[in-house]
Order: sequence, then C-alpha cells, then structure tokens
Amino acid sequence: MTLFWMISAAMIVAALAILAPTLLRKHRASTDATERFNVEIAREHLAELIKQKDAGDLSDEEFVQAKHDLELALAQDLEGTATVPPKSSASGGRIALIIAALLIPLITVPTYLKIGSPNLIDIAGSTTGAAAGHGTSGEVPAIDELVEKLRSRMEANPDNAEGWFLLGRTYMRLQNYAEAAHAFEQVVRLLPDETAGLLSLADAITMRDGRRVGPRAMELLEKALQLDPNSVTAMWLLGNAAADNGDNAKAVDYWQRAYPLLDDEPAMQSELGQMISQAGGQPPVRTASLPPIMGGEGTAATPPASEGTVTDGASITVEVALAPAILDKASPGDTLFVLARAESGPPMPLAVARHQVSELPLTVTLTDAMAMMPAMKLSSFSRVKVSAKVSKSGQAGTQAGDLVASDVVVDSADPPQSVQLLIDRVVE
Repeated sequence: MTLFWMISAAMIVAALAILAPTLLRKHRASTDATERFNVEIAREHLAELIKQKDAGDLSDEEFVQAKHDLELALAQDLEGTATVPPKSSASGGRIALIIAALLIPLITVPTYLKIGSPNLIDIAGSTTGAAAGHGTSGEVPAIDELVEKLRSRMEANPDNAEGWFLLGRTYMRLQNYAEAAHAFEQVVRLLPDETAGLLSLADAITMRDGRRVGPRAMELLEKALQLDPNSVTAMWLLGNAAADNGDNAKAVDYWQRAYPLLDDEPAMQSELGQMISQAGGQPPVRTASLPPIMGGEGTAATPPASEGTVTDGASITVEVALAPAILDKASPGDTLFVLARAESGPPMPLAVARHQVSELPLTVTLTDAMAMMPAMKLSSFSRVKVSAKVSKSGQAGTQAGDLVASDVVVDSADPPQSVQLLIDRVVE
C-alpha cells in the first residue's frame, strides 16, 4: 500500500512538472506581434494614400487629412496593446500552478478512495507472493483441496456431465464412495444411456455397500450390458453378484463370456480364470497365444522361471490430476501422456504411459521396461524430467490447445521416486 501511494505522488509531481513551464512563461510575444501587425497595416495604408495623391486622385489637403487620421488610428491601436503589463501574466501562471498542485491531489485521492478498490492492492500483493512461493516450492495442491474446488464448481454448474464424472473418479481415488456415488448419479441423470456412467455408478454403489452388488447396482449393470454386450466390467460385476447370491453357474456364465475379451490384459484374465475355477467352472481356451513382450505390461501372469519378472532398474511413480480451472478444456476421451525424458540429453522419451482423461486422477509407474531402446532407459540417466499432458489430437507432439503440467526433475538413481503432477495450463 505504501509503495502505491509513493508511485501516485510521483505521478502527480510529474504532471505538475509538465504544466509548470507553460504556466510560468511570460507572454510578451503575443503583445509584440500585435504591435508589429498594426504598424504594418498603417504603412500599407500610407503607401496607398501616396499612390492616390501621385495619381491625382487626392488633393494635397485631402492627403494631409487622410494621413492625420491614419496616424491617430495607429496611436489608438498601439495604446490598446500596452494595457496589460507582462508581470501580471507571469504572476497569473504561478497562481494557476499553485491551484493545480492543490486541486489535483484533493480531487483524485478522495475520488479513488470513494469509487476505487484500495483493498485489492494488498490482496494482489499477497496473491503474487503466494504464487511465487508455490512456483519456488514446486508443490502440487493436495487432492483434497482440488476436490473441494471441483465440488464447488459443479454445484455452480450442475449440468456439466464431464465435470461430475471427473469428480466421481476423484472421490473413488479418495475412497469416498458415498460422494462418488452422488457424483456418478448426476452423470447418469444427464447421460442416461452412457455405459461409462452406468458402470461407474454401479461400481461406486457396490464399494459403498461393502462390495455387495445390490438391486440398484444390478439394474445399472444390466442396462450397461444391454447397451454394450462386450462390457467386461458389467459381466465381471454381474458375475460377482450371482456368486454372492450363491448362483455359481450364472456367475461362471458371466465370467466365461468376459474371459476372452481380456486377451490384452493377461493379469486380469488370470485373476478371472482363478475366479472361474473356484466357482467350479473351466476357463475358456484362449483364441490367441502370442508371446508376451518382455518387461511390458503384457507379460504373462506366470512366465517361465528362466525369464523371471522384470522388476529391476529405475522406476518413478507419478500421480496425475487435472486442475478444476481447466476442466472444461478436457474431454473424457482425450489422450493422456505421462512420460520421462533425460534432463540433459536426447529428446526421445525414456518411458511413456498412455491413458485417457476419463481415468484421472490416476497413478502411473514409469520403469526401465518402458524404454523404446535398450540404451535409452531411466537408469541410463542420473536426472530425468517427468511430465504429463492431455493431447487433443491424440498425437505425442505438443500442439496448441493441449493441456500440460509443469515438468518435475528427479534423480533416477535414487530409490523409487514419487512425483505429483497437476495439469493446469493450456498451450497457446
């Protein structure tokens, strides 16, 4: 506040300094110019009289009388231009300058205090300080803080289905299943025929009720399965409900239908196969048996002993969240990239994970197994830069309109790292 008033005072002084030369200047120039103008006119008239006399248009008596009248008129004109002494002009300028010096602050300061917002000066200063502190520390706001902001945003805009879906996902992450169910209820209200909303609501209700699939969840799951006959989630949960009710045959039927659809998810497929076996059924024979990619997410659940499970090397756990302020800039189907690059080195990513905005907030683990080349992996560089972005085009290259988080640099040589990234900026 003190700095503001000092700057204001300096601006007033500068304005007065600009006015002072004009107000204090002695105004003799205009008087002198008027005298010269009158004399010049008198000379022209006299020359005209002489010409008329020489041409015989004026007699000697007429010429003398006209000359006398001209001299009298010139004397009167010169007397009129000398009525105001120069000193009065200078003193008037000084008086005007003093009045301006008094009136400018007396008018502007009370006017600003009346209609301005001086309290915003301190608020802006504290906000700038807080922002600078945040930038220095590099800390991401806690999920609890983000979810409160998002909840307030949704209460102000209750017809935003995408916002309710993200809020529900966030509550599921926090294991607040009651609030998650409320958020997903709003999604189903706005989009009653969207499978994702139906399944998410059924899942939240099931978790809220102690993993028991009740009538409401059954209704949602059956509707989702009608809309999408290949919904693995719907068949999995309907099988759980049948098993809870003692109907193992019906449970096995649901699970066997879901089993072949998990060929690309061997870990989940293995878990489902065990559930089928425990219920007295037999897992279907896989239609395709391709060799797993070593070290990738597609590694078989029980690989040969000689291969082992690739868990050695560097790894970074990344928690990613979307800021509520740019919620309306993202769509659930937008592609989310989480990646790591060398802080100083080739721009090629050392590890990349690809997801969708609908999965936010999520936790991703980047490992050496995600390397695109054997020599370009996390453990090959001591310091790596971790980043996350939402790609509107689905391409890896950053384009205008993409949503990004501030990069975080970590030491990959240290024990497993944990990083938090908040996607809060739009690429211009």
